[in-house]
Amino acid sequence: MLNEFLQEQAALYVSGAMSPQEREQFELVLEFHDELREFTTGCAEVGVAITLSALRPGNYGSPSGLKARIMSMVRDRAQQSTADGLVVTGPNGLVQWINPAFGAMCGYTLDELRGKKLGPILQGEKTDRETANRMRRAVHECRPCREVILNYRKNGEPYFVEVAITPILDGSGHPLWLVARERELTEHTPV
Repeated sequence: MLNEFLQEQAALYVSGAMSPQEREQFELVLEFHDELREFTTGCAEVGVAITLSALRPGNYGSPSGLKARIMSMVRDRAQQSTADGLVVTGPNGLVQWINPAFGAMCGYTLDELRGKKLGPILQGEKTDRETANRMRRAVHECRPCREVILNYRKNGEPYFVEVAITPILDGSGHPLWLVARERELTEHTPV
């Protein structure tokens, strides 16, 4: 069951009352939270039904056609997959979810990473310790950060990745999740 805060966020998202930054953060949560995604779609359907009931017939085409167009826009916006790797952790930094792009990038499955901290798994001999420490502090303090770091795939191959960590907070400012968006930097060549 979704908590009241997430239900309110879904309503704000569907109504268009979020700032661009809030929308971006909410869409990160929609990537991994199936129940919230379904609830948000349901809210959109209710909103469309209310909007359609207030329209005079004939002004906007058929009601079913208008409903289909609106729902398609909401569904496409809420479920846009990203080519970036996404990792979701709890406030404790332990992995809860990864998307397929992240698994393909690093070579690990969710089962191999769930409940673990990524640093000891992905960082290695030539990983810059200062960068790793800045990221570790950001996770510990549940604050955003953006870094470029050298990681290692499961097979030992090094790769550079840009990591943007976004804390997802509840209405009281307490962290619910940390979402890391990771993009491999092919223009950087590991030493």
